[in-house]
Amino acid sequence: MTPLRLFPRATRLRALRHASAVLFSATCVAGTAQAQDDFPSRPITMIVPFGPGGTSDIMARILQKSLTDVLGKGVVIENKAGAGGAIGMAELARAAHDGYTLGLSVVGPEAIQPAIRNTGYTPDSFDHICGTYNVPLMMMVKPDSSWNTLQDVIDDAKKKPGKLNYGSSGTGTVLHLSMQGLMDAAGASALHVPYKSSGEMVTGLMGGQIDIFDETPTVSRQYKLRPIALFSETRLQGYPDVPTVKELGYPITFSVWGGLIAPKGLPRDVRGKLEAACDKAVHTPAYQDAVAKLDTPLVYKDGAAFGAFVSAEFARYGEIVKKIGLDKQQ
Repeated sequence: MTPLRLFPRATRLRALRHASAVLFSATCVAGTAQAQDDFPSRPITMIVPFGPGGTSDIMARILQKSLTDVLGKGVVIENKAGAGGAIGMAELARAAHDGYTLGLSVVGPEAIQPAIRNTGYTPDSFDHICGTYNVPLMMMVKPDSSWNTLQDVIDDAKKKPGKLNYGSSGTGTVLHLSMQGLMDAAGASALHVPYKSSGEMVTGLMGGQIDIFDETPTVSRQYKLRPIALFSETRLQGYPDVPTVKELGYPITFSVWGGLIAPKGLPRDVRGKLEAACDKAVHTPAYQDAVAKLDTPLVYKDGAAFGAFVSAEFARYGEIVKKIGLDKQQ
């Protein structure tokens, strides 16, 4: 083999540059593989697309503790509220896909907001790691309401079109669309009164500004409201006397669900580790005890099942949004 020093200077420089590039590439590949093998080697950030204190934040913090125990590294919550959760979700979609920035997927920000307007992301912008909860909505009224059954509500809505007032935590939220869906299914109509939060909505109910609303069972228990019906396939264990809307002739379901997601493009090994960690975390006694106290049934889905579920929900809500013209109001 001819020694490199015997070649012209330009040839020697090209050869050295090529060798350096090959060495750099090999080093990067080795470094990436090593980083994936050691994952996680530093704390992980979990973006929650709502402010502190709400259902999503509470569920994220329960998962945070269990994930930290399983992974052996800290999981740090970052609340990024605004635009119905779209601000936090958009930031997550733009983050590095290395597993160190995760997010809590929630029905509104991931499946409803992108159907209403251009948020800069869709469910396809994320890798779905696991589904962790799915809480059916419950229709509820004041303790002294004259309505005792779902049929009472439907009958009144039909007799006095547009006179029944129902609240929600905002236009285009699942609380809004659930009642709209029921009215459509029953051939009735009611007036939607949007609030900025569920807390304001409860105040409106107790003050007589609205007659009824849908929320999670925890709200019914916390404020001692009378449950009317559940938007679920089956009755809840904690509410055996509360019938489902389906039982009463309206085969529709609405729920507040969530899970763990990441920016699209996670390395396969990292994704596998996160899926395994999530599976283990939500099946610990500590996690299950914590969610049971919130009347929140554990509905675990692996990454593939959760991704398929979210895609189906996105399509379903897209149809509802178009039917009531929400997409044209933006």
